[in-house]
Amino acid sequence: MTPRLTSSIAAAWIAGALPVIAADCVVEKAVYAEAEAGIELHFAPSGEDTPVSHHFSLLAPSAGMNVDGHVLYDPEIERPVAMALDNCPDGDVTGSDIAACTVWKGIIYAADRGTGTVGLLPEEGADAPDTLILPGFGPAIAASAFGAAMTATPGDVFTFKQCSP
Repeated sequence: MTPRLTSSIAAAWIAGALPVIAADCVVEKAVYAEAEAGIELHFAPSGEDTPVSHHFSLLAPSAGMNVDGHVLYDPEIERPVAMALDNCPDGDVTGSDIAACTVWKGIIYAADRGTGTVGLLPEEGADAPDTLILPGFGPAIAASAFGAAMTATPGDVFTFKQCSP
């Protein structure tokens, strides 16, 4: 590789002109963006000794949305199930308490743009997928308290945006 080409690639990378590649990021540091309403999904490490396989936050500053969520493995359906929760009570809570503060519940699917393969959300430590599909997410958010403040109805597809430090 010539020095001039190397310098051009370095300059483009510094300027942010090259695309961010999901495979360069582990899932627990990945940030995804939903195109219609501008919602971002930020993953964070879940920690040790917890039944939670993933922790995430959903952010839409224009709608005042800052919702925490987690993913738990459901042995009955043999799938990881995600829950986005808003202002849930702390301590000893009932199923109806959790239902009242649940904004969205469902399975997060991971899609690979290159192969078209769709599978389940990978475990922490694995490469971040290119795309996430959250079936029913858009209508659930539109019907929630956040929906009225949004200028567009959210979709169900989130694309990889960046890797957080």
